[in-house]
Order: sequence, then structure tokens, then C-alpha cells
Amino acid sequence: MKSLRFALRTLAKSPVFTGIAVLSLALGIGANTAIFTLMDQVLLRMLPIREPERIVQLNEKGPKFGTTRGQKTTSYPMYLGIRDGSTHVFDGLIAKYGNSVALGYKGKTERATAEVVTGNYFDVLGVRPRLGRLLTPEDDRSVGGHPVAVLAFEYWERRFGSDRNILQQTLLVNGHPFQVIGVTQPGYRGLEVGSATDVFVPIMMKKQATPTWDSLDNRNDRWLNVFGRLKPGMTEAKAQAALEPLYKQLVRLDADTLPAERVDMRPRFLKEKTLGVEWAGKGPSTFRESAEAPLWVLMTMVGLVLLIACANVANLLTARAAGRQREIAIRVSLGATRWQIARQLLTESAVLSFAGGCLGLLVSVWTGDLLLSFVPFEEAPRAFSTAPDARVLAFNFAISALAAVIFGLVPAIQAARHAISDTLKTEAGNLSSSVGQVRLRKGLVVAQISLSLLLLIGAGLFARSLFNLRGMHPGFAVENLMTFSIEPSLSGYQRERAIDFFERTLQAMQNTPGTRLVSAADVPLMTENRNMYSIKIGGYTPKNNEDMTVDVNMIGPSFFSTVGVPIVAGREFTYADRAGSPLVCVINEAMAKAYFGSGNPLGRRLAFGRNKDRNMREIVGVVKNQKTTNLRAEPLRYVFAPLLQEENPNQATFYLRTATEPLSTATAIRAKMQRLDANVPVNDMKSMEVQVTESLFVERLVATLSAFFGLLATLLAAIGLYGVMAYSVARRTREIGIRVALGAERSGVIQLVMREVALMAGIGIGVGLPLALALSRFLRSQLFGLEAADPMTLAIATLTMALVALSAGYIPAERAARVDPIVALRYE
Repeated sequence: MKSLRFALRTLAKSPVFTGIAVLSLALGIGANTAIFTLMDQVLLRMLPIREPERIVQLNEKGPKFGTTRGQKTTSYPMYLGIRDGSTHVFDGLIAKYGNSVALGYKGKTERATAEVVTGNYFDVLGVRPRLGRLLTPEDDRSVGGHPVAVLAFEYWERRFGSDRNILQQTLLVNGHPFQVIGVTQPGYRGLEVGSATDVFVPIMMKKQATPTWDSLDNRNDRWLNVFGRLKPGMTEAKAQAALEPLYKQLVRLDADTLPAERVDMRPRFLKEKTLGVEWAGKGPSTFRESAEAPLWVLMTMVGLVLLIACANVANLLTARAAGRQREIAIRVSLGATRWQIARQLLTESAVLSFAGGCLGLLVSVWTGDLLLSFVPFEEAPRAFSTAPDARVLAFNFAISALAAVIFGLVPAIQAARHAISDTLKTEAGNLSSSVGQVRLRKGLVVAQISLSLLLLIGAGLFARSLFNLRGMHPGFAVENLMTFSIEPSLSGYQRERAIDFFERTLQAMQNTPGTRLVSAADVPLMTENRNMYSIKIGGYTPKNNEDMTVDVNMIGPSFFSTVGVPIVAGREFTYADRAGSPLVCVINEAMAKAYFGSGNPLGRRLAFGRNKDRNMREIVGVVKNQKTTNLRAEPLRYVFAPLLQEENPNQATFYLRTATEPLSTATAIRAKMQRLDANVPVNDMKSMEVQVTESLFVERLVATLSAFFGLLATLLAAIGLYGVMAYSVARRTREIGIRVALGAERSGVIQLVMREVALMAGIGIGVGLPLALALSRFLRSQLFGLEAADPMTLAIATLTMALVALSAGYIPAERAARVDPIVALRYE
């Protein structure tokens, strides 16, 4: 406690030194804490359920026929078959499906995220109620017979103000009354990491939750994610082996449902289909797949920033310890041991680090909010939290303690090692001329330059990669293109009414001032949404094991003219292509090349979905390839069909080609949609340029933060270099004065100092470049359109680092050249 009190008094007497040290550490520790906060929630944290290490997910692998809705999905009949035959493997098997619903309460309707779940869902996971009760198997008996709902805790807080009287109240889910029976425990947002579920309803109420399609009995519609809790002692490998005989029996039932024209797939079904059992204690996450590598890259970068900050503070402490050698020598002469001296200095380091860690928590919250601002998903702020919890606080404390050791240990040991007699005989002005201290400080600056160069090269690579992606043409014209989405099916619209509503919306938008062209699509452009179907092509015999799955989008009249996709052959859709008219489709060049080679596809026929023999469509056009999911992806094989011929219309995304700035039409669009139907909310209204930018959120996140961290590291390195050279000039004042007195020119003095600067910068760059070349290989998967060892990036980063280093050293050099020899000779 004496050491702590003395450390506080000593640091309070040097507010400038203390402020610079604390701020440097706060930036380094705060950046690390912010990245860890998101990394912990995305990559490291287990699900907030009972014994998450025993949770696995089932994954059907092999050939598929019919409809697949999402990754690792299974049909409901397959789920039932596995559930009933696997009691020797699992303590429970559950299934869930997530989608958007229109949730109404007391006259106000908004879009919410719902999950239809099996009745044993909460019991198997071990999730407890905060209020009321949760779903049970009794709520999962009869189709349409259990209109009950459970609210997620965070949604209950946000939407209903934590009103405990919400129990037994009636909500409207897609216009159907549901009674609220409970609220989940705090922190449980669903199994999907990166997505926040608002309401849970029984799977027997699926028809009300997904009004445009009902596939409870369809073996060829895979839409459910299935999870199980393994019995104690059961491993994933054992479970997979134990389930294999049962799964083969169920696959035979699937094979029996194949249509006559695809009976050739039966041998492949029976031979190649397997059931994977995969550990899922952290929950599935499509967001994790896209963010894992960038988060590790950012964590490495902020780790380097912290090392540079520690080197800076170590430099400051070394210089400060040099000025305190007489004090330390007197302490030793009065009986203090070297350990007590080192402990005192380490205590000061710990105080600095603790203060930096506390301030770093504020920095981490700000940085975390910045991170989430890059994520385009609406539920991201609800799915992730930037507020520090116990795990984050523990990380912050640990990294603060580690930083204190890194920057405080060597200066403390060095200061405690000086001989008492030499110190007491030496004047304070010469104490700082210790060769060992000078070498240590210069070595720290060299390390800072090397690490800063690493960060600058990384920032340059990510910036150039983002620039290359932004320069990619997506295959359509993004300028002056407005987009918004509606889901009339969630407001009770059946097929005929929904199609009519889409058509009336197209006409209303066409009459909006400033609008030139209008169309719509079922699958929005530049999102990760996809609808995939197996197809049948008239007169085409699939090759052995050939993949006949393609992407399908239902689009409105004049879609290609509206979004600016060139038509290669044939025509696009018109208002005449509607229900009752001949079924038609348009394909893209990738599709034409894959199945028709150099032949003419116009007039050929194909089908997708159910009843392929009765629903053959004539190919009436071929269009240029376009990017549909993101700018990195290669063009997909695409079939486009008329939206007005859609069997089960669910939602549509509208595209308006405007004569003016797109957002200028937003008010008029909302007003017209209110007049059409106020109960159909308008979602995701934005310009297409914004949509394309949001599709690059990972690249923008990494490029922006790496640039920030690179500049911060360079600034810290420049400050460190300036401090060392200013210190070096100060201790050589007498020598410089003698040189000037003997006739040395001003330019010669500057060269003398700048040679030292150039030597340190040269060594730092010489060490940093090979390290950068070695580490850049790990960045290849994150780059686009350039090599990891890109010469231009290396050259620009090296030149930048050299200029910054020389600029930081020039100020002390200029000051040295202005030394008055008379003053210098009187210096000591």
C-alpha cells in the first residue's frame, strides 16, 4: 500500500507524462477489448443453455431433390423419423425454422423475427422462463390447434416495456391471434448466432407463421434445422454410426417419392446420402462464417497496436527512470533492496496500466458501436452487445496486467541494477547518458517501426482490395436505382390478392414523380438470399452425377430494363406474362453455357419446383450474367420467371429507376404505400448504391479499421522516435556545441542526427518487410484482385513509414543545429 500511495503521488506530479502514457495504453487496450467483445460473442462463447457441449446439429449430405431452404436443413417427416428412432442416441431432438412475421399488438403492427419450434425445444435446451411458462410437447400435438407464443426477453423489454401483464394477452401473428404464455430467460436470443429471435411459436402453427407455403408432410422440402442433445458418453462419431442404419431406412422413403422422370436418382440417393452429426455448442451462424477470418485479422492487428503502445510507454518509463537514478540510489543506500525498487517501479506501471484499462473500456464501447455500424443486418444491434460483461472485464484486466509486465519489467529491472557509488558520484545531467538505456530505447523504436510497417502494409492491402471490389461492375446499373421490400403475405394476402397488390404497387410506383422505370423481384439483388431448385430440361439427359440445381428468381415486367441488365437474345417479361398465360422463363449466359453449350436455347423448355412435367416453361430470352449475392462471387446459373405467374407469392423487392437522386422519392413512396394498404409495412428502403456498399460490409470493416490501426501505430512510432531523438540530442548537447564551436556547419549537424534516424528506420523497415511478406500469405483469402506481396502496396507503405520516421527525427535534428556553442559549453 505504501508503494501504491507513493506511485499515485509520483504520477500526479508528472501529469503530461502520465496523460500520454495512459492515453497510449487506453487506445491499445480499448481496441483489443472491442475486437474481443465481438469475437467472444461470434467465435468463442458457448450458447447460454444447459450443457451446451452436448448439443449437435444434424446435416444431410449428398444428392438433393425438390426444395432446399437454407443450410443444413431437413424435411419435417425426416425429423420425425429420426426423432422417434434415436432415443438410444439423444436425450432429445428438436427442430426450428426462422422467418419474418407481421406482429400486431393494440393496433400497431411491425415486422418481427419468429421461430417455429418443436414442443420439446426449450426443455431439451434447458432454457428457463423469466415470466410465465415456455412451450411444451402438449403445445405441439395438432395442426393449427395451439395458438400460443413465447416472447424473447430482450424483445419483451424493448417492445412491451417489460410489462408483466403481457401474459395471456393476444398478439396478431400475420393476422392470426396468439396468446402470450411466457417470456424466456435473459440472454437467450435463439440458436443462430448473429440473429435475434423475437417470438417463438409451436411448429404445429407453421401455416399461420408461413402463410404462403406449408410443407409439414413434404419429404422433398428441406426447411428445418435439427439439433440434438447427446446422451452422456455419446460422441459425434458414435452418434453418426448409430444413426446410419435408421437414416438409410428413411432415405428409402425419400427415394420412393422421386417423380418418374428422376427415378434414375434413386441409386445415388441410396448410396451417397449420409447424415452428419456436427458439434453445435456455439450455435450455427452464417455471420460467423463470413466474419471469422476478418475478426482474427483484426485481433492480430490490435495486438500489434498494443505492443507498439507498450513500447512507447516503456520508452517513456526508461527516460523517466534515467532521471530518477539519484533518487533510486539514495533509496538503496538507505536500505531498500533491489526487489523493493523494482516493485515500486512495477507498481507505477500497474497504476498506469489500470488507468489505461479503465479508459480503454470506454474506448472499447465506442469502437464496438463503430464495428456494429458496419453490419448491415437489422438485428445486429439486438444480436450483439458492446456493453462489457464479466468475460470482457476479465479480458480487459488480463490484458492490462500483461501490458504492465510488457512495458514495465525491463525499465524496472534496469533502473534497480545501477551501482550506488557510481550514481551518487555522477551528476544528474550525465546519468541519462547510459549506453544501455540508449540502446534499449533505440531498440524499442526499431521494433515500433517494424510493427507499424506490418500494419501499414496490411491496411494498404485491404484498402486496395476494397477499391478493386468497388470498381467491379455487378452486371447492372446501380446509379439512380431505389429499392424497398414488402411482404403482403404477412398481412393475410393470399395468392390472388398478393399478385394483385404487387401489380397495383408497380402501377403506383410508375406514377411516382421522378420515376422512369419500375419492376420487382422475389429475391433481392446483392444480398445472400437465394432460392435454389432442381430443374428438368426438355430433351436434355443429365450426365451421371450432374448437378441439376440452379438459382431461381421471380421477377416483374421490364425487370432487366429497370435494373440495366443487357438482353443477349429474345425478350424480357411484360404484363402479359401473368397467371393463365403460357409459362415462360429467361436464363442467363452461365445457365445457357452450362446446359446448351453453343446451341440456341430460345424455344427450349425447362421446369423447376413441383409437377415438372405439367409446368414446363418456354425459354424466351437470354440475359448477361450479373452479380446477385456479392461482388466476389462468380455468376450463378440463373432462371428468371414472371412474378405475376408465382404460385406462392410471399414478398417482393421493388426497384425504381429514377431521374433524380433516389432517396428524394422516399417520402412519396411511403405515402403511396400507405394509401395502398397501411397494414403492409415498407422495409429496407435504400438506394442500390447503399445496398452494394452494405454487401461489402466485411471488406469495409477490415479496410477501415486496419487503416485506423495502421495510422495509430504509425503515430505512436513517430512519437517514440521523436522522443528518443530528442533525448539523444539533449544528452549530446555538449558534444554538438563543441562541434559547432570548431566550425561544424548547420547542415552537418542535421546530417549527424538524421544518420541515426535513418539507421533506426532502415533497420526497422529491413526487419518489417520480410515479416510482412511472411505474414501476408495468411491474408490471401481476404484479398481481391491482387497478390499478398503486391509491389505497389509494399512500396507505398515502406515510403510512408520512411517519410514519417524522417519527419519525426528532423525536428530534434533542427533543434540540434540551432545549439548555441556558448550555452552548450556551460550546459554541465
